[in-house]
Amino acid sequence: MNNFERQRPELEKWGVGCFDNVPQGVLDYLRNNIDKNIPKQQNLAGHLKDEFGYKNWPKEVEEYLMQCAGQRSFLIEYANTIKNLDVDVPFFLADLWVNLQKKHEFNPIHTHSGVWSFIIPLQIPYKLEDEDKIFPDHGNRKSCTSRLTFVVNNNLGTINSIEVDMDQSYVDKLLIFPAKLNHLVYPFFTSDGIRITVSGNISLRASQPITKDSEFKQIEV
Repeated sequence: MNNFERQRPELEKWGVGCFDNVPQGVLDYLRNNIDKNIPKQQNLAGHLKDEFGYKNWPKEVEEYLMQCAGQRSFLIEYANTIKNLDVDVPFFLADLWVNLQKKHEFNPIHTHSGVWSFIIPLQIPYKLEDEDKIFPDHGNRKSCTSRLTFVVNNNLGTINSIEVDMDQSYVDKLLIFPAKLNHLVYPFFTSDGIRITVSGNISLRASQPITKDSEFKQIEV
């Protein structure tokens, strides 16, 4: 059993949908259409030099993500807790970008905008066993180098971290989760290659976006 298969039940228990059926057409688009004319560093939390956006993505990409979100009851239940609008509006893929992470770069703890967010690893340049030699497990310390980590609260209110042992078995897989789920990515140390992951946000399409000229009714309390 590889790491993706081993960790999938635990991740899904904490609200992260795991899918291993990303269509080849979606993967081909993500690999072949990185637009370095759309820098994203100013809009993202990552301490990465190279983060770029996509534009005019095909409907196949959006439809696949919507289909996956609809296959996990815990993702639908989370979406139903969001009471921002008093009318039904459709979901849509609001943003899509790629992270080109180099040695020693990292993503600090952060959340995303929208309803759901996702990660699709396209390339992992290191071997996890080599990374674990840098700061090996001992005592109460678990090796965290290179890990994607979700930060969650258990039913007692205790903060737990769920380290994802992301290796080759995660390449071309999809992780989709509530946008407000805190997560981070630790740096890797043993490779001069690039860790390539695609991320994005799925939001609700409001018919009239809020602007500085929008009118608000005063609420009497």
